[in-house]
Amino acid sequence: MSLSNSKYFPINTATSCRSKWASSTLRLNDGTTASCTKASKSVIDSNFNDFHNTEKKIMARRLMLEGKWPGDGCESCEKIENSGGFSDRQFQNQVPGVYPMALETDSTTVNVLPTVLELFFTNKCNFKCLYCNPQFSSSIQEENAKFGGSIIGDNNFKYVDNRYQDLVPKFWKWFHENSQKLQRLQLFGGEPFLQEDVLKIIDYLQQTPHPGLELNILTNLSIPTDQLNTILTSLSTSKNNNSLKRVDIQASLESWGPEQEYVRFGFDGKLFETNMQSMISMNSFRIGFLSTVNSLSINSMPELCNKYLEWNKLQPIFWYMHLVLPDDSVFNPVIFDYSVFEKSINRMTEMLPKETGDDQTTYKTFMGIASMLEKNCSTDIEKQHRLVNFLIENDRRKNTNWKITFPWLVKVLEKNNVI
Repeated sequence: MSLSNSKYFPINTATSCRSKWASSTLRLNDGTTASCTKASKSVIDSNFNDFHNTEKKIMARRLMLEGKWPGDGCESCEKIENSGGFSDRQFQNQVPGVYPMALETDSTTVNVLPTVLELFFTNKCNFKCLYCNPQFSSSIQEENAKFGGSIIGDNNFKYVDNRYQDLVPKFWKWFHENSQKLQRLQLFGGEPFLQEDVLKIIDYLQQTPHPGLELNILTNLSIPTDQLNTILTSLSTSKNNNSLKRVDIQASLESWGPEQEYVRFGFDGKLFETNMQSMISMNSFRIGFLSTVNSLSINSMPELCNKYLEWNKLQPIFWYMHLVLPDDSVFNPVIFDYSVFEKSINRMTEMLPKETGDDQTTYKTFMGIASMLEKNCSTDIEKQHRLVNFLIENDRRKNTNWKITFPWLVKVLEKNNVI
């Protein structure tokens, strides 16, 4: 049973977040869980069924009930809100429904069942995104093995799958017993459409109706069209047979053209466009974009916005954006003066539609990021040097040329005497 769509998250303190009560990200490879992509992880103990109510999560909920920021990753939203922007916390709290039913009778409870489950099985992926790491991409893992480690030492994460064999059977037991209580299931990776576990989930949901469940899949939408269409047809059948309440397909990209192909190495604009048109033609999915805003994408975001407006005429598309993590990343735009991005940000401000509720949320989210950048951007020569060193090594590994792809960046770095 799901909540009425007219009801909203009932905890109204200054820091409360629906995600902290409703959402749980399960990483079955290494046995960790978190409330969102920004929150720190908790280790799943021997009692798998308690993965949503770890000591760290319960403490954070208690602090939020007192109107305090709990830290452990929540600083990201705190910083945006303190800059006058619109944070992910605020976005999550305006989503109707999708919170634990227990809050209807006791809005102070801190021990609840998740209503939103985000699943990560493996890092199998066909992309090597610049700001990513081996935890999320097997292709980066293979590249690092070939070249002796990550380009940036801070990103030299090891992909760990030491708990996969133990936890996947426990997950399926929990899922069979509790999946009907979920209101939203999100599948991510890696590239989920390349993963057998994800295909097994899709098959299970087709055979076992979950009429109250929203399924969301985050994909790079860049697998062969025939292969993709087979999967999309199965999902379309589940939706049209009312075996699922809704199917959301979120495509991850943040710019268009050579810049996108450089940042998300493996991206093929023609393949993406073909797959996008195919998905739209099925008329079965709520389609969205998920953009990781970074310093190398902002100046070509207007080109993506043109494509977005073109596709949006065929079917409404929701566009969600977030700033690249971690905050001290060399890809964070704050290491440059705001003037470097101001023209492109102003173009985006003018181009983004503002008619529908989704449009307005997208616009507010973008303006929140823009506001934070305007107040925090400042030339950081040391990090710009580190960015250049990264790009030089990245070109060596991938046979690319950052100077040809980003001529605006060359001008900025020459002006700053970085190159």
